[in-house]
Order: sequence, then structure tokens, then C-alpha cells
Amino acid sequence: MNITAYQRIVGALLLVFLSLTVGSLYVQAAENPAFWKYKVKGDFATVLSDIKSGLEADQFLITGEENLSKGLENNKQIFGEDKWNTIGFGNVTAVHFCSMVFNQEVFNINMDWSILCPFKVVAYTMKAVPQEVTILTVRPSYLLKKDRHKKAKKIGKRMDQRIINAIKAGVSP
Repeated sequence: MNITAYQRIVGALLLVFLSLTVGSLYVQAAENPAFWKYKVKGDFATVLSDIKSGLEADQFLITGEENLSKGLENNKQIFGEDKWNTIGFGNVTAVHFCSMVFNQEVFNINMDWSILCPFKVVAYTMKAVPQEVTILTVRPSYLLKKDRHKKAKKIGKRMDQRIINAIKAGVSP
């Protein structure tokens, strides 16, 4: 497989991923109980740094970061100038993070719950409103709410609160 074909495949996969995570979430997040959505004013890089600082201050470990918009922009020649960003997103970055405390707790209850870590938070801007950063994450409580284990709902809610509180503490003035 040559480099150009590889770039096209990677670019297409990134576009599909971004469309699924950002495009549909932007429209549906307000109505979807699976997501926690929060908007703040400010410079994207600063808000992103503040999100990570808030998570680290609450003893979450940052395990990865993906600049999704840059990956797509780097491959826009594959999609075409007029097709790579049809909804007008600006910056889009996903931050993956973990909690050793939650890992230890859930691993000792149900190994299926290991799917929860790493957690992920996505921050994005739209070109029309570059100083408004949307922060989005999946609620662990939503994923655990129908689990039959007696501790599932309680642990899910605790995870939600700890993640949300850490992010809000980081981005608060």
C-alpha cells in the first residue's frame, strides 16, 4: 500500500470519527442524557489547558490527547477543500484520562466496567463562535444505569460528579 492510499484511508476514518463524535453530538447533546455538555468563553488553547489542569488537580492521569481537527485539516486534500469541514468546526481535541482509584474499585467489582477507563472529554469550537468552547463527555452513570450490579448506579454517579467537578474547577475563573 502506498503512502497516498494510506493517507486517504486514515483521512476517511478520521472524518467518519469526527462526524460521529462532533457533528451529531453538537446537535443531539442537549437532548441526550448520555452526554454532559458545558460551554465556556475563552481562548481554545487556554480552556483546553485548564480542562487538563482541573483533571490533574483531582488526581486524574492524562493518558492521551488527540487534535482531531488538525488531523483532518492535514488530510483535506483527500476530501476536497469544500468537503472536509462542512459544519464549520474550529478546534477539536479529545483528552483521554484515567483514575487509578476508580480503576481499582471497578476492577474489584466487575471487569466489564474496565471499558470506562480511560474516560474521554472533547473540547471544540465552531468557526462562527471561536471564543465559545464546548466541553463534552459521556456520563459513566448513563453507561452503568441499567447494569444489574447493586453498586453500578452509585459508582456511575460518583464518577460523573468527580469528572464534572474536576472539569468545572479547571475552567472556572
